[in-house]
Amino acid sequence: MGRAIKIIVIVILAVVVLLAAAIFVVTQVIDPNDFKPQIEEQARQNANLDLAIPGDLSWQFWPSLGVSLGRTEARIADEEELFAALDNASVSVAVWPLLLGKVEMDGVLIDGLEVNLREDQQGGNWERIGPRGEASQDQAGEEQETANGGEESSTLDIPLTIPSVDITNGRISYRNATDGTDIRVEHFNFNARDVSLDEPFPLEMSLRYQDQSDLRVDLNLKTTLAADLDANHFVLAPMVLDANIAGATTQPVDVHLEQALDVNLEEDSASLTNLVLQAAGTRTTGEARITGLTGDMVVAGQLDTEPFNLNTVLKALGEPAIETRGDSALNKVAMSATLSGPANSVVANPLTVTLDDSTINGSAGLRNLETGKIAFDLTMDKIVLDPYLPPESPAEDKPVAGGDAGKSGGAANLTEAELIPVETLRPLLLDGKFRIGHLTFEQIEASDLSFAVSAANGVLKLTQASGKTLNGDFNASGTLNVAGKTPRISARTKVNRMQIQPIAKMAMKDDLATGLFSMDGSFNASGNSQKALVESAKGNVSLGLADGTVRGLNLYNTLVGGINDTLGGLKGLTALIPNQESGKLPPVLSEDTKIIDLTSKTRLDKQVAYLESLDATLEKGTLSGNGWFNILTQQFDMRIGMKSPELDGGKYLGDATWPLRCQGSLESSPAKWCGPDRDGFRKIAQQAATNAAKGKLKDKLGIDAEGDTTEEVLKNAAGQKAREEIEKQRDKLNEKLGDKLKGLFN
Repeated sequence: MGRAIKIIVIVILAVVVLLAAAIFVVTQVIDPNDFKPQIEEQARQNANLDLAIPGDLSWQFWPSLGVSLGRTEARIADEEELFAALDNASVSVAVWPLLLGKVEMDGVLIDGLEVNLREDQQGGNWERIGPRGEASQDQAGEEQETANGGEESSTLDIPLTIPSVDITNGRISYRNATDGTDIRVEHFNFNARDVSLDEPFPLEMSLRYQDQSDLRVDLNLKTTLAADLDANHFVLAPMVLDANIAGATTQPVDVHLEQALDVNLEEDSASLTNLVLQAAGTRTTGEARITGLTGDMVVAGQLDTEPFNLNTVLKALGEPAIETRGDSALNKVAMSATLSGPANSVVANPLTVTLDDSTINGSAGLRNLETGKIAFDLTMDKIVLDPYLPPESPAEDKPVAGGDAGKSGGAANLTEAELIPVETLRPLLLDGKFRIGHLTFEQIEASDLSFAVSAANGVLKLTQASGKTLNGDFNASGTLNVAGKTPRISARTKVNRMQIQPIAKMAMKDDLATGLFSMDGSFNASGNSQKALVESAKGNVSLGLADGTVRGLNLYNTLVGGINDTLGGLKGLTALIPNQESGKLPPVLSEDTKIIDLTSKTRLDKQVAYLESLDATLEKGTLSGNGWFNILTQQFDMRIGMKSPELDGGKYLGDATWPLRCQGSLESSPAKWCGPDRDGFRKIAQQAATNAAKGKLKDKLGIDAEGDTTEEVLKNAAGQKAREEIEKQRDKLNEKLGDKLKGLFN
């Protein structure tokens, strides 16, 4: 028995030695470089590739049996540009298991892999790879025969485990001539150990991604892959990805991602669990499931972002911090989103966003992944805006625009720089609503605020902007059309009985006016710069003010002062002021003008608002007028006609409309704005004197001098008086003469 075993062992050793010798002879005697022409010919016929192998082919005998390939280049037939290349590659199997009838891969190495993908209107260059002509038909026939279950369809089923697969220094580029895409993947390295189709195995990958927008991503991936090729089921768990992203923000950002990824191609689905995403000081956790990977995709899951400081995030991104008045503003931002929605969309519903003490609830997301349509419907409970405003800067004395600026001044400060991002807005698809329950801004409170916006075909619409504030309400709408070459803007605003005092105080930093303000206006403009928009602006506005007061400006006292000065300078005319023994109108103690009701119509042309009509009922009189106001320089010039109730009982001044001139700048003191038009006052006084003279002559002499001047009246009066005196003397003479003649004859 022992002898038999000894013989068997000797035989086995002999076989092993013979096999080893055969392998040695093959590897040492046969030069693989002799097969280069055949390899290149097969590449041409079966792949339509011109293959060049300037490097050496070599055998490896121990401890692994393998072959290595030197520099190899492949070009698509009859083309000069390099399609693919590698510096060297090797594949080997373990010798000892091979001698025992087992195939055990020892390792696969590919170094310096380079692939250049190009695409134009005719398609991609990779589409030209494959057999041509008769070879293509023959291969198609073989594939059909194999699919029909022919004998050649059987494959050698060899259990395969590869101890290592290494791809180093890889480079892949993709260029699309039609849309300008230029993507480069460099420093591509891939390493897998104990690769098996039956058991999970670890793998690592690293690369650098760059594209035409100067975006750069350095990526490192570590995971364990379980692959079931028969079921098309792949699981990467755990999966850890670290990336450094540059070009998307001012400063590169580090991103850390942990998750378990399960992809089932048979079920056309993928799921992410145990998700942890950390980037720029934020941390998001959650899970998601995606179905319909190759069709109508449906996304479901949950994402939660822990509270973070927004300025800390901006600093990590290399962006400047947002300066605010409140130290606690933007310190607490958080989000919770449930992913749901119909197929081919990604929608967070419900969505909750926390901004410090405010909460936003609703839904938001991409309603259509193909068109990129954005939709949202959100409601904020409350917000105080003051802490989020920029810090107040030290007060600076601004120069008052000089009188020579006139209607056209101020335009020199307007820029011609592009103002509207037309190319960004033109393809925008948007449908959104946003509501705010209660808002506070510089002690102004507003409620029931509602906004609705839409965008399609290059037309952005503010379909609604409404709310309640200052005991009144407002409603506005507008359109920005960027579909054409020149952007066009139109807007309409309506304000109903709103308290004007806080608005005036905010705009002019002074408590200038009170009352209930109403407005109905529309305007339009075109252009893509400040200068173009201002120079093309046109509009119409109707303004109203009820139960109002203009502080620091008393138009009645301005009128009284002008009347008293004018009439006092013309002797005897002060008596025309009724019920005033002194012959002067007394001023009132108030420094303000009380307005019972005011209406006006204004036309906007370029930077000037032309006041075409103004009618007002004051506590002390009425007024009407017109003028202009320069929106840029805040200069104005108005001519006002005012009537005084104190003269209503006067016979000659009661119907007079006294002209006032108001001009200057809103930045100057209101007390200096208005004054009497002295020439106009003098003409009224002269006319009153004429009317008074006519009245007295008519009363005393019975002369109706309607339509005559004062000189004509006096001249006519003197002539008539003389005639009356002559007639009277003649009558007396005739009477005396008649008596004497009568006595003579008797």
